[in-house]
Amino acid sequence: MTSILVVGLGRVGLRTLGYLKELIPEATYLAVDTDKSKLDLLRGVEGVEPYQYEPGILGRLGERVDLAVTALPSSTAFRSILELVGRCVDVVDVSFFPEDPYTLNKVVEDCHSALIVDAGFAPGYSNVVVGYAYFKLGLGEDIEIDVGGLPEKPLPPIGYVVTWNPRDLLEEYTRPARYVENGVFRSVRPLEAIRNVEVKGVGVFEGFLSDGLRTMLRNIKARNLREITIRWPNHLSAMKLLYELGFLDDSEVNVGGVSVKPIDLTAAVLEKKLSASANDIAILQVVAKGAGKFYHEVAVLKGSPRNPATPTFTALVHAYTAKITLGEKLKPGVVTLEELYEYKQEYEEHLSRHGVIIKKGASVFN
Repeated sequence: MTSILVVGLGRVGLRTLGYLKELIPEATYLAVDTDKSKLDLLRGVEGVEPYQYEPGILGRLGERVDLAVTALPSSTAFRSILELVGRCVDVVDVSFFPEDPYTLNKVVEDCHSALIVDAGFAPGYSNVVVGYAYFKLGLGEDIEIDVGGLPEKPLPPIGYVVTWNPRDLLEEYTRPARYVENGVFRSVRPLEAIRNVEVKGVGVFEGFLSDGLRTMLRNIKARNLREITIRWPNHLSAMKLLYELGFLDDSEVNVGGVSVKPIDLTAAVLEKKLSASANDIAILQVVAKGAGKFYHEVAVLKGSPRNPATPTFTALVHAYTAKITLGEKLKPGVVTLEELYEYKQEYEEHLSRHGVIIKKGASVFN
């Protein structure tokens, strides 16, 4: 019988587990988290074995399973993935970790296993769409990804609500954004330049260059390639102020004899103050041009306080990538979602079944 290890039961991981049980109901699931209250939710659930995290447990459980599915904060994900790939188990990860996954390529290749990275919303499904446009359609002149998870309507005080890990959210505003312009790799501070972005049939937003291209910088040889994160107007001026005042700094400061990272404090405050009950929306737009041809795709998922759009969209892609990994013999080594473009139709059908509206070609939302 198939056994699957799910590591991390936060906003994404718990949903991923639920979608996996829909997709592969016959499997046995081993679920690991540090939070006992999350594990208690799974006690008595048929086919699920909950485990409290402790040192060494991932290696021990990794030897028992056919696949490991990881959904951890970016700050801790790489260490856990390293422990799992050392046990020669296939791993499908959704974490936004800063380390280069290709440093693990030889380890994974020698195991004849696969490490699938960035299997989420964006990066994630965005990679599938770009891979399709680039490899299948041959569009490599100009590729832009516009992406955002935001409230359906701008909400005070800064037009935003927190629906996923706030620490990883703040990384979008601080991590240098890498992109390609006229065939040259460039890097810029994310909030250095703010622009207007129109998503056809959805709205006009503010946008800034963000560091979501990741493996595509290696695998997609487009002349121009960039990712723009979108927000409601006036949100970015507030975030720019926090950045300039040092509230997003990662270096520790002393407060009353206690060492604190300002970005960690800001993340905690935002989670408390911006966790309002509100409908949200996850928006992805990809525009690709080249050789006189044009491809345009918009994917939209509307969420609710119970099922927010961004973690739901992320978990849908995460779970389906795990299904593909179990059902197909992927090449050994690091595998990226832009390389899985041949499964685009399957991803689309899975997403559409769960409420994602996808428009392609020259069509727009009415």
